[in-house]
Amino acid sequence: MADSVNAGVGVINHAVAVFGDAIGTVQSRVGDISDAASTSLTQCSDVIEEIDKFFDGISMTSASLRRADQRIVSLLDLSENLMGFIATSGYRTGDTPFIELVQANATLVVERFTQGVAAGRLSLADLFDEKYAPVPGSVPEQHMARFTTFCDAVLPDIQEAVLNADSRITFCVAVDRNGYLPTHNRKFSQPQGKDPVWNNANCRNRRIFNDRTGLNAGRNTAPFLLQTYRRDMGGGQYVMMKDVSAPIVVQGRHWGGLRIGYRI
Repeated sequence: MADSVNAGVGVINHAVAVFGDAIGTVQSRVGDISDAASTSLTQCSDVIEEIDKFFDGISMTSASLRRADQRIVSLLDLSENLMGFIATSGYRTGDTPFIELVQANATLVVERFTQGVAAGRLSLADLFDEKYAPVPGSVPEQHMARFTTFCDAVLPDIQEAVLNADSRITFCVAVDRNGYLPTHNRKFSQPQGKDPVWNNANCRNRRIFNDRTGLNAGRNTAPFLLQTYRRDMGGGQYVMMKDVSAPIVVQGRHWGGLRIGYRI
């Protein structure tokens, strides 16, 4: 029994010695890992410092771009105000026929909207609905309002006639004060497909155009508003346009505006 115990103790001692060697190896590896981690932390600190410098540079550039953008917008506002001043001075310019055209047809839209409310085709609350429900799966996103179907019924005749009035006219649309465009010209009201770029150029109805030009046209209450802008046609393609609009007022409430876009 003593011999057996001694043999067992020998086995245990050997196992402990091996375990001790393993502990020593682990300690050595931990030391190596610690050194490597210290080196990595130093390198990471250097990288973070460079990234901070990079972001400081971006912030300065962004601030400069914002200031430049503000100055350009101010210059654009002054230029458009000058065009509007000349147009209202009684001197006929190349824009005068388009101004008269949009004002006359904005009056027709007001008549259609007023008649629709009077006939009970929709309520005044429906006409001024601002709950734009997204159309599932649409890219770019389209929306429906309570007046969209009514606009689809009454606006095309007016808008298509304007489109045919001059070869330079690209579109004629009515937008509400938030830039929502329920009914576009037929050529821009195609069913959406799988290509977002194609959709952006050909499926422009039922969308919200709340850019500077779209909102200005929808919220303008002056007799007309003449603007210039680059129209996004999708796929990185832009076209320089003039945009003239006239307000649409129904029963004393400002609904939006009728827009005509024509090539410069």
